[in-house]
Amino acid sequence: MPIYIRHPDNLRTVAREIRELTSGLDVPEHCTEEMVAYTAGARLKALSRMAEEISNVMLYRLTGPISTDQAELRGNSALATAAAGTAQAMGYLTAALHQVAFLNEHAHRPPFPDLADARDAAWNVIHDRIDDARAALHDTADQLDADARRLTQPPQRAARRSAVPAPQVQRSPAPASISTVSRHRPAP
Repeated sequence: MPIYIRHPDNLRTVAREIRELTSGLDVPEHCTEEMVAYTAGARLKALSRMAEEISNVMLYRLTGPISTDQAELRGNSALATAAAGTAQAMGYLTAALHQVAFLNEHAHRPPFPDLADARDAAWNVIHDRIDDARAALHDTADQLDADARRLTQPPQRAARRSAVPAPQVQRSPAPASISTVSRHRPAP
């Protein structure tokens, strides 16, 4: 996926590729750990490739002389936003995979109430993190589309600028911790 950030169609292409990654990114009602691992792992792999491509472009564009081309400068900012959004989605997918690892680790243990509760909690976290990843990808694609529209707009006149745009802050994934230590209830 070569990225030429001076042209809005290329940012739209990246946005479309990000949206394609959300297709099928869900956890059906009757799903196995293996299905979640495959779905989340495949998206994580695709996002890793995309993040590498974006970071290569950013590395090339941001380590040389500073450009005076407004489209290129806006494109750099758009790619930085895309990098943050894909990284956020990758964090959510990794958190879901962590829960799958927990489920696999405890799959063959004798059942007891605390383990059943922990398994239910792990599935809830998996659902939440997959939903969070999908939302982060949708938000990133929407932002790229908006950035693509602005990419070719003429620069604002200096007299009309009232404030410097604030940097965008991405919400970091909340760590989900589920105890893997079995807690035995005291015998009556």
